[in-house]
Amino acid sequence: MTSTRAEFTFPSIHNFPPFYTRQPTDSTWESQLNQWSELILSYCRHYNKFRIDLHEATAPGVSQLFENSKLKRRLSFETLQEIVDNMVQRGDAEWEDGPKGTKSQAVIYWRKPSDWATLILNWVNETGMNNNSILTVHEIAHGDLAEDQPFYEMDHFILLKALQLLAKRGVAQLFKGSSDDESMGVKFFNSA
Repeated sequence: MTSTRAEFTFPSIHNFPPFYTRQPTDSTWESQLNQWSELILSYCRHYNKFRIDLHEATAPGVSQLFENSKLKRRLSFETLQEIVDNMVQRGDAEWEDGPKGTKSQAVIYWRKPSDWATLILNWVNETGMNNNSILTVHEIAHGDLAEDQPFYEMDHFILLKALQLLAKRGVAQLFKGSSDDESMGVKFFNSA
């Protein structure tokens, strides 16, 4: 599915030079954390982006989210780590373990796994696939029937979390695939 997406409209704070420097006053830093967190969530939601590689995102000339070239300002790797740490505490992100436990890869939850689970279950019920039908994980995220759904082409890690929640609720059962998680099967039960 190829679609042309409008450019993201940055809030005015994105043009404020001190926004790119960690503020030393606790109350100002708290406000800055919240503004960065909301900006990251909005940006990722707009572009349907589920992950951030912090090294890549903070490299010069790479990310319009973390750098304002007009101001010649860029967020540091360390400050972005602190921001994502705060997002993890709020439940808006999760660290994905890097080499030796480094915090450089983050999964961004602009929609929580439980919300994705609800969207998937609604789709399954609306399409009548809740009668012990078995779908592969690949079909749910990339299949023709899912093409107009918000979870189409979603991140595999988040999709598995959502499906595991549905299994815990007793409305789905996961079956291990032959060689990878993409071929994993999911049976949906009638939850009505």
